[in-house]
Amino acid sequence: MPMGVDPFSLLVLFAVTVFAGYISSFIFVKTGVSDVIWLLGFGSSIALFGLANPALFIILSPFLLALALLIILFDAGLNLDFYQLRRAPRSLLFAGAEFVFSVLSVAAIGILFLHLPPLLALLLGTMVSSASSPAAVMIVAQLHLKPATMALLNLGSAIANPLAIVAAVALVNLAVPATTGYSTAADVVVAFTIGAVVGLVAGIFWLFALDRLKGKPFDYLLTLAVLFALYAFVVTVEGSGAVAALLFGLVLGNGATFSGMLRLKRRLAVNYLLKTFQKESSFFIRSFFFIYIGVVAAVTPAYALYGLAIAAVLAGLRYLAVLMATVRMEITAFETRIMSSLASRGLAAAVLAQLPAVYGVANADLYVNIVFVVIVATVLYTTVAVKLLAAPESQKHEK
Repeated sequence: MPMGVDPFSLLVLFAVTVFAGYISSFIFVKTGVSDVIWLLGFGSSIALFGLANPALFIILSPFLLALALLIILFDAGLNLDFYQLRRAPRSLLFAGAEFVFSVLSVAAIGILFLHLPPLLALLLGTMVSSASSPAAVMIVAQLHLKPATMALLNLGSAIANPLAIVAAVALVNLAVPATTGYSTAADVVVAFTIGAVVGLVAGIFWLFALDRLKGKPFDYLLTLAVLFALYAFVVTVEGSGAVAALLFGLVLGNGATFSGMLRLKRRLAVNYLLKTFQKESSFFIRSFFFIYIGVVAAVTPAYALYGLAIAAVLAGLRYLAVLMATVRMEITAFETRIMSSLASRGLAAAVLAQLPAVYGVANADLYVNIVFVVIVATVLYTTVAVKLLAAPESQKHEK
C-alpha cells in the first residue's frame, strides 16, 4: 500500500464521506441549495487546506469508478418502467434529442477550441449530456405540474443517465484500444451484444431465485454478489459489463412485465426493500464522487471559461429539446420554462469525468476540471431559475 495510505485512513475516509453526504442532504432540505454544491465545496476545502491526503481518493477511484458504473446502471434498470417506456415516445424523443444535441455541440467546442481528437471530444460531450435535477425536485413537486409533464420529466431523466454512460464506455473503448483491447466499432457492438444477452438471461434466472428466496434475509447482498459476479464473467468473455448490469437491473425492476412476456402463470417481482437498500449504496457512491471531483479539480481561468461556455450551451439545448418533445402537447408556458430550467448535471458527469484518468488518456485533468465547472454552473443555474419561476406560481396557489 502506498506511503501515507493505511486501513485506518480508509476507514476515516469512509466515515467522513457518509457524514458529509448526510449533512449536505440536510442542508439541501433546509436551504434548497443542492447538496452537490456542498459536497463539491467540501472536496475543494480538503484540497485547499490539506485536510486529507488526496492519494486516498486517487487510489480508490479506479475501484469505485467500476463500482459506480455498476451501481448507477443497475439502479437505472431497476427503476426504469419498461412498460411505461414502450408507451412513452415523447420521453425517448426528449432524452434522445438532448443527448444528441449536447454531445455534438460540446464535441464541436472540444475540437475547435480544446483541440481534442474527435473521439475524445465526443467523450467530453457524453460526460455532460445527461441532465440531472435533484436540486429542483423538491420545489417542482410542489408546483402542481400536470401528470403528463411530470411523467415526461421523470422518464426522460431515467433514460438519460444509462444512455450517457453506455455511450461514454463505447467511446473510451474506441479511443484507447491499447488499454481496452477494442480496435473497431464492430468489437464494441459484439461486446455490447454479449453483455445484453448475458444480462437478460441472468436477470430472468435471478428473478426465479429471488422468488424462491422470498422471506429469507440478505437478498440484497446476494443480488449485489450476483451483479459483481455477472460483471466479472461478462468482462472475462470480452463482453460489456456495463450493459450487462443495465439489463440485469431492467429485468429485476420489471419482473411482472417479463413474467408476462415469458407467459408465466405467476408474476415475479423483487422485494421493495431491495430498491430501498439500493438507494443506500447509491448514496455513498454519489457522496464520494462529488467530494472526489472537488479534491482533484484544479480550475484555471481557461478551464472556467470553457466550462461556463459549455454550461450556457447545455442550458440553451435543454430548451430546444423541451420544445421538440412537447410539440402538439397540452402544456403551459410555465411548465415549458420549468422543464427548460432543469439543466443541471450531476453524478453521471462526475463519474464519467474519471474515465480518461483510469484508462490512461492524455491530459486527463482537462475533463475533470471542465466537468467540475459545468456541474457547479448548471446546478446553480437550475437552483436559481426554478426558485425564481416557482415563487410567483406558489403565490398564485396560496391565493
